[in-house]
Amino acid sequence: MDRSVDALWRKRAKDFRRGSSPYLRDMAQSGLPGVTIMLLLAGIAGYGLLLRDMPVNFPFTLVGVVLLTPFMSWSPLRTWLREADIVFLVPREAEMPAYLRRSFRYNTFACAAAVLIVCLVYLPLYLAGPAATPPVLIVIFALLLKLMNTAGAWRERQLAGRGPRRLIRLLRWGATAVAAGALLQTELWKTVLYLVVIAGLFWLLYARLPRYPLPWLTLIAEEQVTRRRYMAFFSAFADVPTESAAVRSRPYISWLARFVPYGKRNAFTYLYAYTLVRTELGGIILRLAGLGIVSGMLSAYAGLLQGWGSACVCLLFVWLSGIQLGSLAHSHRHSVWRLVYPLPEQTRRDAVLRVDRITALLCAFAIWLPHGILLPGQGMTVPALAALALSVLYVLALRPARMKKLLTFDPDDD
Repeated sequence: MDRSVDALWRKRAKDFRRGSSPYLRDMAQSGLPGVTIMLLLAGIAGYGLLLRDMPVNFPFTLVGVVLLTPFMSWSPLRTWLREADIVFLVPREAEMPAYLRRSFRYNTFACAAAVLIVCLVYLPLYLAGPAATPPVLIVIFALLLKLMNTAGAWRERQLAGRGPRRLIRLLRWGATAVAAGALLQTELWKTVLYLVVIAGLFWLLYARLPRYPLPWLTLIAEEQVTRRRYMAFFSAFADVPTESAAVRSRPYISWLARFVPYGKRNAFTYLYAYTLVRTELGGIILRLAGLGIVSGMLSAYAGLLQGWGSACVCLLFVWLSGIQLGSLAHSHRHSVWRLVYPLPEQTRRDAVLRVDRITALLCAFAIWLPHGILLPGQGMTVPALAALALSVLYVLALRPARMKKLLTFDPDDD
């Protein structure tokens, strides 16, 4: 039997893919791929119309920076490491460079492919505008920035303190955004000079901060977060076994749960409100809503398809956030405490429906708000009102039936 770390990496990656395949089938049977393909085709058609009727004051550079920066800056690293590896793999730390090289190849190729796809999507829009830089050079420099961010992200993982790690990550993302803007609208030599200077400054910064040769705890924690995100996504389509949930305080949003009145009648409402706010599910919902707001601002500003394309963007993100929010029905399903306390099971189901409805309404309003502000100013009030009406109809009329179905299929209730 091959006991090398290289074989261990392959086995763990294969085990994860095998464990995820049943949930991918459930997701495919849910109709999500079909709807996504239809929306993608509609988006391509709308994109073609936007290129044909380009607004005079369209923010080409801003759109490019918003699209390219996340893909160039975000550098995940799947290592498949678990907590037990602190005992069993640390003695083999001298062999771990080969293990990590596997992870870097796995992640770098996937991230580079994502950068290429985003560049191919954005370049027709860029060529319809000023096009100060040749497209080939944009692709080359985008890949170069991705490699630099990958190296920087690894150095950040090695840092000993969490505070410096977060601060430098923020600086790296900001520097990448500036580099993307310079690449799209300034002379090429200025972009090269900026990259040389900023790379040197970051190298000096990383060299002066204390770091670990192999950050075991950071890599294990990152892998746990990634697994939880996958399971949180899959739980919207099937009942999946969950690992221990990461709890975050999120003071910027957790104050909303304080509006839940104390009392036996609202015990489950209080539980599920804080479950949503403080677990990874809440983070996913916040990121989806934020992406929906940014996409809504861009599509509404451009008046996509006379406002109707913008309305479709709004409905898409309301629907996606609703699908992900359905994972709340599976929270605490296997918890023994809900069977110990003398609380009627019906109150738990009512609480899930109540928290789901309020959260879905808040997300829908936040996602719709850019459309409601920008579209009427361009004489497109009807698409804005239609997007609002359909969003409310989805939340109040269609979602409750789906949530009741998810709550009804609960073998632990027997």
